[in-house]
Amino acid sequence: MIQATLGAIFGKSYMERRLDLITNNLANVNTAGFKGSRAYLIYKSQKGEGVIPLLIDSYIDFSKGPLIETKNPLDLAIEGEGFFVVMTEEGARYTRAGNFRLDAEKKLVTQDGYPVVGQNGHIYLDGSDIRVESDGSVFVDGRFVDRLRIVDFEKRTNLRHAGRSLFVNSDPSNREKIIDKIEVRQGYLEGSNVNLIRELVEMISVLRAYETYSKVEQVQSERKSRLLDTLRF
Repeated sequence: MIQATLGAIFGKSYMERRLDLITNNLANVNTAGFKGSRAYLIYKSQKGEGVIPLLIDSYIDFSKGPLIETKNPLDLAIEGEGFFVVMTEEGARYTRAGNFRLDAEKKLVTQDGYPVVGQNGHIYLDGSDIRVESDGSVFVDGRFVDRLRIVDFEKRTNLRHAGRSLFVNSDPSNREKIIDKIEVRQGYLEGSNVNLIRELVEMISVLRAYETYSKVEQVQSERKSRLLDTLRF
């Protein structure tokens, strides 16, 4: 009885976590550069009980989203591996969302105003003709300005969501890795990699499973109550 009750409670928690992630994925189906997340169980072998679920964790799906042509010269997409580097108050963050803009100082920034990092620091684009080559080199009115800093990591599993399509490296030992061949597309954005139909189908499955676990928990609770009533008399 206790085992069944604990299993139902754990199962509900797992479904709640999955539902939270699905809801967030759906909310960002149209967010440039967004990467969806998935929940999974960590199992442990226990003597006499076989393999049992121990913890609930999640991972980020870093598969590529579709390239969308915008013709905006400040929209940039990485076609291949890597992340743009941006600087926040908390330090470096990484993103695949290249929907950049210029601030009042003509500095290239994210939609939230975080500076985009080049090989020489902040990138200033004071001119009319902005051109970005496939290797990330930036030119303004034919003059070379800087080259975008685009990096990757040996262990992407150490990257965590930091809001607004940004990622933070949670392990200092997981250092940035320079990419040998960079492919940047100017006038394009990478869309979200969330598949709307898949998420909706999974949501229905999760809700049904949650309902089943809830019924199991309710049945076990009623059995426990009847047993206690019997013992009282």
